[in-house]
Amino acid sequence: MSHLHIPDGVLPVWLWVSGLAAALIMLALSARALRDSPRQGIAYRGALGGVALAAMAVELPLGPIEYHLSLIGPIGVLIGPAASFQLVFVVSAILAFVGHGGFTVIGLNALVLGAGAAVARPLYRRFASVMREAPALALSTGLSQGLSGLLWLGVMALALRVHAGGPAGARLVTLSAFALPLWIGGVAVESAVAFGLARFLARVRPDLLPAPLAPRAADRP
Repeated sequence: MSHLHIPDGVLPVWLWVSGLAAALIMLALSARALRDSPRQGIAYRGALGGVALAAMAVELPLGPIEYHLSLIGPIGVLIGPAASFQLVFVVSAILAFVGHGGFTVIGLNALVLGAGAAVARPLYRRFASVMREAPALALSTGLSQGLSGLLWLGVMALALRVHAGGPAGARLVTLSAFALPLWIGGVAVESAVAFGLARFLARVRPDLLPAPLAPRAADRP
């Protein structure tokens, strides 16, 4: 539920323009943060971008709707916040060309997905210091999806409020009641995929997973 499948002309102009402007600023900041990164990292990020694009383009039946995996949790853990934002911006733009959301929601989609990806690595490193890689990645993925889901709901709340011409609490409650169980199912699917991916990487390429945080002095015996 964290990817906005909204056609052009639905959201108010001020909302999607603000989202696009903020996304472009974040894109510039991420480029600056990665200016000294090794060139081989570009190929690595490109490969992960292809995986994310394929995952978001494939429809999975989840009750009465089709769900699209986003993989923002594993991607955020593997390449970090700055690179993840670049990746989700490009993927969102490509998806707009194939009808998965309009061009006017590219910026909002990048912000919604990028925020979830940004918190995934810090969460994983914290969890990995007290548990194995697979549950740490699954838990960080679930929480990152939670953040993106809340932002998704916030965008929808703004859109409903504007189109209703005032308070739209009843519509928002109806939307939440419909979306919440489906979103919970989606988070469970994303977490399960992350769990399996972490088990695989821990066996064949553990170096791709970031190191856990060192225990704080207060936590040491």
